[in-house]
Amino acid sequence: MELRNKEQLKTEILQSWLKSAWVYPMRGPEEQTFLRLTPGGRLKMRRRIGELESALGMKGADASQQDEAGTLPVERDSLELAMMVQAYTSERRFIESQGTSLGTAAVAVEDPAPEGPEGTGEETG
Repeated sequence: MELRNKEQLKTEILQSWLKSAWVYPMRGPEEQTFLRLTPGGRLKMRRRIGELESALGMKGADASQQDEAGTLPVERDSLELAMMVQAYTSERRFIESQGTSLGTAAVAVEDPAPEGPEGTGEETG
């Protein structure tokens, strides 16, 4: 078996999501291209997150945090779980920012605490 690096695995995973119509490309500001989840992709991803969490014995939020910290092992299923959590969470935040109310999230990743005293983002004094 050929060893692949993390970026190759991420590209392979994103390509599989495109082929499965879980995501579609969208133009953003400054001619950037973003991938958005399709409504069906959101539902399928929600189900797949649960399957991967059970199979791997780890929470999706933990995988996402490990990926962001650079400590997640370069293994397809754990990397895909982290990517799914990040994509799912980002998509929910975007939809909710547009004023649409969604049901209960399948997984939630906490935002890092804002800077400032006691992590409140407020100044004291």
